[in-house]
Amino acid sequence: MNKGFNFEIIDGYAEAQNKATTAAPKAIVKKAVAKPKPLPPPKLYYDVKVESMLPATLTYRVLAETPEQAAELIKGMAPVAVKHKLIGKKDLKMTVYESGSLMIKWMKNLVGR
Repeated sequence: MNKGFNFEIIDGYAEAQNKATTAAPKAIVKKAVAKPKPLPPPKLYYDVKVESMLPATLTYRVLAETPEQAAELIKGMAPVAVKHKLIGKKDLKMTVYESGSLMIKWMKNLVGR
């Protein structure tokens, strides 16, 4: 016995819902397919060592009996002070390392420039 339900309306509603749900993902897919912007290259820390001829005065402090003995004792010692003049420097070689590493990433000889 039919109590007044109109099954045609319910079927029409179901078809409209199916159309709406199938159309929505296509729109979302079209937005997702858009080209992503290229990311900038990452920035890394590097250690740069430049070997150069530099007019500098190295100061050592040595306890010795004679000046000749003092001159012999400074070999292999680290200086106490370094006074340099950057204006007169001449670069010989430049080496770039990854920060904290000993692996050479780039090297350039600067002699003959």
